[in-house]
Amino acid sequence: MSDTADADGVLHSAGEGVGGFIAGIPAALGDFFSGVGEGAGVDGVVDWAALIIGLALLLSVVRGVKRGRIVGPMIRGVIAVALMGWAIA
Repeated sequence: MSDTADADGVLHSAGEGVGGFIAGIPAALGDFFSGVGEGAGVDGVVDWAALIIGLALLLSVVRGVKRGRIVGPMIRGVIAVALMGWAIA
């Protein structure tokens, strides 16, 4: 009878531990992105969006240059740098 009670206690403790870990994930993610944003100088949601769009444009510039294109990637690169500069400033 005591073996069953011990097993229930262990399972309950393990469940509480996993639940506590999962409950802490959103706060940890929020703190992580807050720290990254503070370090990069990004303040709000609009700045984050501009930064992400600028990074996506830079990736498309790299792909365009690999394909041998010049003019399109140059235009996208200027827009990307301007967006990211605006987001950080």
